[in-house]
Amino acid sequence: MIQKTPKPDKREYTFMIVPHHGKSVFSIRIPIKTIKYTAATLGICLAILSGTMINYRYQANLTNQEKYELNQLREVNSKQHAELEELAKETADLQQDMNRLNQLDADLRRMVNSEDLTDTSRSAPARLTNYNGQGGPEVHPQTAELLNLVKELKVAVNERENSLRSLQGSLIEKKERLSATPSIWPTNGEVTSRFGWRNSPWGRGSDWHPGIDIANEAGTPIVATADGVVVNSSWVSGYGNMVEIDHGNGMVSIYGHNAQLLVNVGQQVKKGQLIARMGSTGDSTGPHVHYEIRVNGTAVNPSSFL
Repeated sequence: MIQKTPKPDKREYTFMIVPHHGKSVFSIRIPIKTIKYTAATLGICLAILSGTMINYRYQANLTNQEKYELNQLREVNSKQHAELEELAKETADLQQDMNRLNQLDADLRRMVNSEDLTDTSRSAPARLTNYNGQGGPEVHPQTAELLNLVKELKVAVNERENSLRSLQGSLIEKKERLSATPSIWPTNGEVTSRFGWRNSPWGRGSDWHPGIDIANEAGTPIVATADGVVVNSSWVSGYGNMVEIDHGNGMVSIYGHNAQLLVNVGQQVKKGQLIARMGSTGDSTGPHVHYEIRVNGTAVNPSSFL
């Protein structure tokens, strides 16, 4: 048991300690100043501890906020990185499209036989190698702007590609039509008889000649004057050994008086392909080829196609 007895004259407290089981009683005297100083010290410690706790909580909240902002920034950077990767892919695809269009443009130029100079562009002024002036403000566009630009360019690329392919189709059709139109000489030699009325080589006055005669040595090569299909390769009265080629659109070419036939019926031939060798078979006065063109069954002047 502890009893506390204040003594104002000495300004101290006396604490009586009475133990159990009959042991001796003893007392402890503590000055008031000591108690006050102890209380003040405890108050200061509590204040410091409270301040420390408040500062800790503030710092912890600040750290958590910084972590949250850092995570947000990482998410933004990750999103921007993904957008940049997408932009890089879009740009690579666009470059491939442009390369394909450039190849298509080159093919079309070869088809129309109008190749421009190598340092000339269809879509820009001529490139001069003596000057390299460049300039303009430095701009850093946003990722969204670049993506929109790439999409717009891809639309433009698709439109240009469709236009070029349409042009290519037209040119292919035109080329095929030209290839199937007689336009070259069937052989080398001298024109000995022209189309139309002529003096008969048999001394029988005048007669109508449905083609032209080109004379040369026997065995001179005879070539197809256009692409087509061989519809006759045999002996024909008056023509001797004859080759007839169908070029489509109602147009055929005939090569008569050959010494040797080198193609068969049904065979596809190309312009300039060897089809026979010159001779003097049929109604002939010497080695030559009778070259004839018919349109829808009517003989026309072959000179118009040479």
